Amino acid sequence: MRVQRMVVPLSLALMGLGGCNPYERWTGDEFNAGPVDAQTFPPEYLGAGANRQRAGSGSFTAKAAFAGGAEIEYFRFSFSPSQSTVKAPQTPLSVSAVTKPSAYVFTNGCQAPEGYSFDPVRDAVRYDEQGVVFTRLPSATYTPGTAVTWSYVPIVSRVSVTNKGAECQSIKSEAALVKRAGSEVEVKLTDPAPATGKQVGVPDVGSYYAYAIIEPGAAVYHADEDAENSTGVGPQKWGWYNQYLLAYLDGGQIPVTEDGSQWQTQRLYIPRSPVTVGGSDKTVAVGQGFDVLAARRGEPGYSPICEVWTYDAGGPLTPEQLPKSAAEIETNFGATAQRATSVPSFYCLQTE
Repeated sequence: MRVQRMVVPLSLALMGLGGCNPYERWTGDEFNAGPVDAQTFPPEYLGAGANRQRAGSGSFTAKAAFAGGAEIEYFRFSFSPSQSTVKAPQTPLSVSAVTKPSAYVFTNGCQAPEGYSFDPVRDAVRYDEQGVVFTRLPSATYTPGTAVTWSYVPIVSRVSVTNKGAECQSIKSEAALVKRAGSEVEVKLTDPAPATGKQVGVPDVGSYYAYAIIEPGAAVYHADEDAENSTGVGPQKWGWYNQYLLAYLDGGQIPVTEDGSQWQTQRLYIPRSPVTVGGSDKTVAVGQGFDVLAARRGEPGYSPICEVWTYDAGGPLTPEQLPKSAAEIETNFGATAQRATSVPSFYCLQTE
């Protein structure tokens, strides 16, 4: 059972290589080159329990939380070592402190084959959608005897692409997209580079998105799922990098301050007073199901970057008695709220 569940996402990616898929067409030199090699991805982007020498050995499980009184979930990723240790006057939340590679997003769909309907057994990807085209993959330095280091952050600068008739999934690389600009797609390009004549897409001003590229073969579970009740396919989306298929978690747009210099965060509250669980009073931590986020995705104040705050509920409460919204916490316990300086901010991606 374990082998089957881990192979499912990767097998979907590989099916496009066999030539049996009637919707996979070569367009010039564009073809499905198979899944990206994630061997050098940072540990968190390989998934829990991953062996980087064995594709698809890790998994991702969303954290249960609340926002506005409703149950939600999010996927957690730490700031990279290089982001966490930036030097003044920059901070880890400085927009200029991290690299933000372009990602090409088709804003008006694509041309699906006539009569097409998605078949997860037959199709490597959906052929009624166009995957985001990425321009950089996660990368880490693995040196025996030393800690793993990386600078990758799950942030991209969006380049808007308007489709003018391109078939779905026929564009799988930046080079092909630029080549077809003006004929099959509309995209704003840079001036030709003096030495090479190369052009690339111009990102939308101030338009940053939290797209976490992950091991394509890893299982991805909702907060209430595991290997016993899920195939591990669903929360992730699929995109392309230089004709290679990749998986990513879409956390939505990242707001910035008015001057564009800093990422804006949202608060994530946890009680620092004990919680009564199973008849015992316990100290709880982030990610254990007691998190309350300030906003759900799509609401004002949403950000895929969370800043941890604690509050004192005045004594041990059961999980059922704890507040389930930031408004309730701020109204009833706001005087006790304080920033948890021992817990750094992190990426908290609420996927659609």
